[in-house]
Amino acid sequence: MANQTAKSLKGKALGDLEAGKLPQALKKAQLGIKKFPKDTDFQAIAGFVFTELKQYKKSIPHFVEAARRKPDDPQFAENLANALMQTGQIPRALAYAEKMLEQFPNNAELVRVVDEIQLKGSNWREIVEHATEKLKKSPDDVTLLTTRARAYDRIGFSDNCRQDAYRAYELAPDDNAVAFQKASILHQEGKKKDAAEILDRIITNDPAHVASLLQLSNMADEDRARDLEPLVATAIDNSDHPVSQLEFAKAQITSVLHGLTAAMPGFARANELQHELNPYKFGDESQKLRRIVQLFPEIDTPISSEVVDGPIPIFVIGQPRSGTTLMEMMLSSIPDVAGCGELTVGPDLSYDFIHEGKAYDAKDAEEFARDFRRLMPPVPETSIAFVDKLPHNYQQVGFLLSAFPNAKVINMMRDPRDVGLSKWIRRFPAPGMRYASNLEAIGHSANMYRKYIAHWETIFGDRILTVPYEKLVADPETYSRQVADFLGLEWHETMMHPEKNKKQVRTASIDQVRKKISTKSIGGWRQVADHIQPMLSGFDPELWPEYDLS
Repeated sequence: MANQTAKSLKGKALGDLEAGKLPQALKKAQLGIKKFPKDTDFQAIAGFVFTELKQYKKSIPHFVEAARRKPDDPQFAENLANALMQTGQIPRALAYAEKMLEQFPNNAELVRVVDEIQLKGSNWREIVEHATEKLKKSPDDVTLLTTRARAYDRIGFSDNCRQDAYRAYELAPDDNAVAFQKASILHQEGKKKDAAEILDRIITNDPAHVASLLQLSNMADEDRARDLEPLVATAIDNSDHPVSQLEFAKAQITSVLHGLTAAMPGFARANELQHELNPYKFGDESQKLRRIVQLFPEIDTPISSEVVDGPIPIFVIGQPRSGTTLMEMMLSSIPDVAGCGELTVGPDLSYDFIHEGKAYDAKDAEEFARDFRRLMPPVPETSIAFVDKLPHNYQQVGFLLSAFPNAKVINMMRDPRDVGLSKWIRRFPAPGMRYASNLEAIGHSANMYRKYIAHWETIFGDRILTVPYEKLVADPETYSRQVADFLGLEWHETMMHPEKNKKQVRTASIDQVRKKISTKSIGGWRQVADHIQPMLSGFDPELWPEYDLS
């Protein structure tokens, strides 16, 4: 009888919820919690009602209780993670969502929560503040150190990241997560052998450690690939679900051992798995372009602040894999030019103007400039310029150049077919790179990039220099001199030898830039053209007159 009554009350509560009668649904759910305290569904319904009312704080206790009682039900984990995020509990939300993703790795809603948190640099800064406050009481807390190191890394504070990660490793060298973080930093610093030694130790302890298998596969030569092949195969066989990282590792090993053509079906499989969880939204990106064009119309006198403090900002933009890392390494080879890597400050400061409909004027530009310098990592006092090489800043050019009247932009342009292939055969989990796992999306994104550049060149043409990648690598002296002259910097021969630059590299170009400048990768798309036709047919030839895309 009690079960029948509970079922009836539950049905009525759900009916009210679906009909939008939220107060009535909440009243019935709360009655159910009181009369049937062991029935988890009433806790969940109450949480859903508060979520619909956007009273996320009140929903949290209900989802906590529901998740505690039914730990194998991903829906409660999804809603709790979202509620934590919506109430601004960013450190807790990210930690919980990522932990639950280990249990429910193919859960799109948990991926969305992590994705949304990671998009904003302000969230990472909040995580830094949160960890810093807790470390005052527990300075040797390894989890806090690794958490803060990761957050520092995401906002470009590489020295702080390194310090925390190394300290954590001193305290817990046998912790796989801690060891992997140190190995990643060693790799970024060009210490590939030292990184591999730590990664090898990790997979000795845990043969199915996914991140280590992927990183070792990306670093492998032919001999190493042979050793890794059975380990990756075993990890795939023993996994309860498809894992995109392992499929990327398998495809990379196949490429090393049997050639790129043989590996293309594997890369297709890996990208398909990744794109299912984190799809590219064509309409949203087109709408974003329209909004930015509205903020920066083609007028004779564009918006400008009067902030001309040093050091001079240099923004290197372009599609990812177009040579932006190479250009930063060339520029930071010049004495007193600081390379800052890929900063998230520009997209973070422009977010509300783009997504929340805020207007933008000269006063906003001045505030943007002040906040940018306040939030960016410190550079040496002797620096005459700094380089921010976030490729997707091609969307932010209006904000950056209006904020800094003395800033200039180096736009790296490369054959979109080579760029697209390079994206396709690498795993890019970052939120801003979701297009890289879909061939049609790669083509669409490339066309969007050219539309942005065409708009910015109309407004700021004399402050933007486009450097063709193919010409730069074929004749580095001529084009590096051109770049230095455009920026008003003294040319140095070191610009032609970026492989000697010891700066930390945190991008997918981590190994390429440690080698001498080469034309080897030009035209590589031709050998696998049959495998990337959806991308090739997606490029608009009119937007790419420099290349024969017919």
